[in-house]
Parts: sequence; C-alpha cells; structure tokens
Amino acid sequence: MRDLMAAVGEVLLFWGFLETAIRGRLAVIDTVAVEAKPATKASVLAQWRNAEADRGDARVVQLFADIEEVAALRNCLAHGLSSASADPWSGKEAKVVCLAPDGSRSVTITEMQDAKDYLHGMTNRVRDLSI
Repeated sequence: MRDLMAAVGEVLLFWGFLETAIRGRLAVIDTVAVEAKPATKASVLAQWRNAEADRGDARVVQLFADIEEVAALRNCLAHGLSSASADPWSGKEAKVVCLAPDGSRSVTITEMQDAKDYLHGMTNRVRDLSI
C-alpha cells in the first residue's frame, strides 16, 4: 500500500514540477510580470495556452496535446480518489479507483509510474522551449 500511495504522490509532485516549468515559460513569453497580474482562477495550463495562442509554435501545440493525455489522470488522482487496493497475495496489481465525471476509473501503480516518467519528459520539453 505504501508503494501505491507513493506512486500517487509522485504523479502529483511531478505535475507540480510541470506547472513550475510552465510558470517559467509564462514569465519568459509574457510582457507583463506574472506576479504583477491580477489573480485568476484559470489553471496554469489554461493561462499558458492563452499566452501561447498567437505564437503559432508547432512544438507548443504538440506539447499541449501531450499534456492533455496525462492531465485527465492527474485530475482523477487529485480530485476523485475513492479507494485503493494493494494485496500482494492476490496476484493483482495494486491500483486506486477514482470517480470521474464519466464514471469510475481504475489506475494501476504501473500506469502511475509511466505517467510520472511522462510528466518528467514533458517538464523538460517545456524548459527547453525557454531556450
């Protein structure tokens, strides 16, 4: 169970790293300092999408699509966790169950480990955009 809960935490932490990289990108492309802007309820991803809208960078368009693939998993883990199961003697992989708007979704520890690696790669891709 500890490994399962650690995997959930790692996905959320790596999402935070991605958002930090996105904030860095916003600071690079935005003409007004990010800190000086009025508070908004829009997600960092939405703010970035708006800031990049007129730039037409194909790398960014692809990156948005790639991030959306894992955003649903992150949202499920962050907002919909409802149960967890980890019985090493059952022969079944440890998993959590999330309640999503379209029903429940099971997420295995392997899926979370893959998502963490995927998020790490996307964070580096966002940082590379700033160069």
